[in-house]
Amino acid sequence: MTKISKKQIELSCKALGAGMFMGIICLYIAIGALFTLVSGEGFYYHVSFAFLIQGIVVSMTASVIWLLYFSLSKSWSFLTRYLLAFITLAALFIISMLIPAINGAEGYFIWVISGFISTFAFGTGVAVSSNKHFRNTGSRTALIWEIS
Repeated sequence: MTKISKKQIELSCKALGAGMFMGIICLYIAIGALFTLVSGEGFYYHVSFAFLIQGIVVSMTASVIWLLYFSLSKSWSFLTRYLLAFITLAALFIISMLIPAINGAEGYFIWVISGFISTFAFGTGVAVSSNKHFRNTGSRTALIWEIS
């Protein structure tokens, strides 16, 4: 069994956080385009710099939460860890809603929804892959590139 360094865990968190953030941006654009198509109104794709920073912080925090629950915690069942991650991330998004960095409420709401969807899509993928890796090898790892 190899020892995992702090640098490797940090790189794994950054990789997952970057994926979540990319998902947030793509979903925000897709939901905005769908909103424009359905409502017939124009959607203003304005994302301020402070809002991007908020998205990065939420993505990185969410990636750390997912990795803590699914790679480093060993004593709980998969469903318990998944529910705890869900509750923790719901609290994270509720807190992030208290610190809006964008002026339009509609754009902010779509941003939060796309962030929530992206976080759970990437996190669920990591959780399932981590559980599959654990069943196949008998060991847990915090490295994203090892659990594929």
